[in-house]
Amino acid sequence: MASSDDVFKELFASIYEPFSRLNEMDYELHGIYMDHEPEHEFMTALDKCRDVFLNVLVSDENLRNSSMADEIRAQVYHANEWQSDEEGEQEAVKNKYRIHDANTPWDKMEPKVGDMFESPAQLKFCIQNYGVSNGYQIYFEKCDKTRLVAICGKRTEMNDCPFRLYAGWMYNEKSFQVKNLVAEHRCSRKFKFGSLVSPEWIGRHYITEIANTPKMKLRDMIADIKQRLRCVVSIGQVRRAKKWATELIEGKLTEHYARVWDYADELLRSNPGSTCKVSVTVNPDGKNYFHRFYIGFKALSDGWKLGCRRVIGLDGCFLKGQVKGELLTAIGRDANNQVYPIAWAVVDVENKPNWTWFIELLRDSVDFHDGRGLVVISDQHKGLVEAVKDILPNVEHRQCARHENAAVWEKYEVMGCSS
Repeated sequence: MASSDDVFKELFASIYEPFSRLNEMDYELHGIYMDHEPEHEFMTALDKCRDVFLNVLVSDENLRNSSMADEIRAQVYHANEWQSDEEGEQEAVKNKYRIHDANTPWDKMEPKVGDMFESPAQLKFCIQNYGVSNGYQIYFEKCDKTRLVAICGKRTEMNDCPFRLYAGWMYNEKSFQVKNLVAEHRCSRKFKFGSLVSPEWIGRHYITEIANTPKMKLRDMIADIKQRLRCVVSIGQVRRAKKWATELIEGKLTEHYARVWDYADELLRSNPGSTCKVSVTVNPDGKNYFHRFYIGFKALSDGWKLGCRRVIGLDGCFLKGQVKGELLTAIGRDANNQVYPIAWAVVDVENKPNWTWFIELLRDSVDFHDGRGLVVISDQHKGLVEAVKDILPNVEHRQCARHENAAVWEKYEVMGCSS
């Protein structure tokens, strides 16, 4: 009677045969990996296995002491070579078309058939650079998210230039690609390009200069554009280009004002005990519009009460920039006779309501009470004088000598009595 080991060997002979001629290198060629330590430890683990089928399947005699047939080994190497060739062909197809390099000099940009761009805006900027550098007055017939059509000038009887470019969005590649291009030109060089030279195009070329020199004069920009970009632009185009670049650098004003509440909350969080008030105007359309903003830090008010004279100066000045308005300030003098800021506010105009609102918040944050023992120095603005009289009735109000002197000189110059 046959033993149990012989029975198992006969039952699994068909499974045993394919593995009988494989060695360790052949397993690696087929992608079969076995994690094990040196040979002695591996064999010891196999000897202790009680499963006869596993002992037959991964025995040392079958896995380590046999070799693969030459025909099978040749097939394996041939498959690896075929796979490498296929990967190379895929790489060649991928590199067949040129990917646009945004760092290319602007006067060297030229669209080619098959060029791939990130977006229609990037392709449009490339075509604008190509047209201006070569003097072609290119006109965009279509320009949206899925297609772009550009021709050389508007189609008229006098214009027979055959240049035409068509590009579309490639959904699989997630890129914008030039699909058809007739690059021939029959037109003469132009120096005025109309809508091709847009404010955005000018702003992209001068964004670094505008960031470094925000007060660059418009006429200086016009002269530099004529020399550097070789095109003629108007002062309106340059003004809009500078505005576009400034908004890109600093952000739009609506975005800034939309975060004024976050700014006030952050000031209160980082400066406990301070006073920050935001006032808005609610229009009939339901939208909130900025009105005024007060800031008074607790550290400044405490420092004024402990180390400064009981004298404050109230004045306002104009805000010169994209947003007009008035800056109201309250300052003091420290022991070194230096200017000491106490509080300030941004308002739309200097009038009695705004001065009243400012002085009320100043009184509450610095504890002026009714103004007894306090001296206020200001100019002769009627709204300020009335607001101080109403809110701080016991304050000693004095006029600023510099403003008085300026008023006297202005009066006598008008009368023709100046020396």
